Amino acid sequence: MSDIQRIIEEETEASEDNRDAPIPDGARVTRPNRRRSTVYSIRLNLDEVAALQSIADAAGVPGSTLARSWIVERIQEERAGLSDAEAELRAAQRHLAHLQRHLRQQAS
Repeated sequence: MSDIQRIIEEETEASEDNRDAPIPDGARVTRPNRRRSTVYSIRLNLDEVAALQSIADAAGVPGSTLARSWIVERIQEERAGLSDAEAELRAAQRHLAHLQRHLRQQAS
């Protein structure tokens, strides 16, 4: 077990042991997604949904979170005025990072 995994497990256990403890003075409670209030429906066929969910499962995130992150990334690219080549390069970098995570999971 790596040091990071050990620390995460220790913090998780400590958090669970104290989950009913009062919030300390000075602590700031945030709800980062609270401002997200608009739902945007899209239609995907069953194969697309399965592919999205498979990728999300491998990344350890919900499918809706993955889809939202892809949309936000594309919006940022459009706003930045990236050329098609730059956008494709960023997509390739994300894909390579995904493959790297997948290969690490397979190795462990």
